[in-house]
Amino acid sequence: MSQTLSAPDRALHEEQGPAVSVVIPLYNEQAIIDRNLETLAAFFNDIVGAGEWLFILVDNGSTDQTPSKVRAAVERWPLSRCIDLPEPNYGAALRAGLNAATTRWVYLLDIEQWDLPFMAWAWLNRDSYDLFLASKRSDPTLNFQTAYRRFLSTCLNGLLQALLGFSGTDTHGPKLIDRRSMGALIGLCTLDRGHFDTEMVLRAIRSQKRIVEIPVVYRENRPHRNWMIKKIVWNLLALRRLVNVMESVPYEGLIRYRRLTREDVLGEIEMVEPSLTKTESV
Repeated sequence: MSQTLSAPDRALHEEQGPAVSVVIPLYNEQAIIDRNLETLAAFFNDIVGAGEWLFILVDNGSTDQTPSKVRAAVERWPLSRCIDLPEPNYGAALRAGLNAATTRWVYLLDIEQWDLPFMAWAWLNRDSYDLFLASKRSDPTLNFQTAYRRFLSTCLNGLLQALLGFSGTDTHGPKLIDRRSMGALIGLCTLDRGHFDTEMVLRAIRSQKRIVEIPVVYRENRPHRNWMIKKIVWNLLALRRLVNVMESVPYEGLIRYRRLTREDVLGEIEMVEPSLTKTESV
């Protein structure tokens, strides 16, 4: 289990260590973890630089060979770290990874779904925003979910807009976070599972953090693991908790939330890394 460093140790590590951490929650991912980590490692070597990044791999109580593959990955990329959690909990995994990070910038990624153009553009513009959000809903021409899944996502986002004044289209996609700006805010988040990152985004909006939302390509690469009825009921209960929590979080001023198009992103990174404009997503 990784340990959280003290504030002075964190500051020293930020000056001397790698530039960015890549937090990836994992649960029974033995079929895809090896090849996807290799792809991500090659990307970060090109964009950030070899030795300037590390994986923080958070295993959520996997019952297959994922834990042994995580240990092999840490040996393969020695700067990286692993965290073991006793049971599946996506929000707890994100929280543990963020708490373990000592770098200024942190990517939050899923092992089976990410978008290289978004990741590259976010890194190029890392000093311009505090929070970069990838949205599967921002551009419907890039969203290849089933109609049923799109409907459920639209309903959840509509509730966030109606009940909590959410300005965007998606809170659950990949992210790049400036931990120096967002660290204290992240420490205030209390929800777990699928609403940890939603609470983080809502708090960032109300705290006048500089936020940008980018449309990404989204494809469903495997069957969903949970029954939708169970997930819908859980989301409604968690949403009630979220509404209660956010009642005590005031707006500190005008929101600073910007949305770009896919064309904006591809046009900029094509000047720097043309090959990435031909790469959609995994």
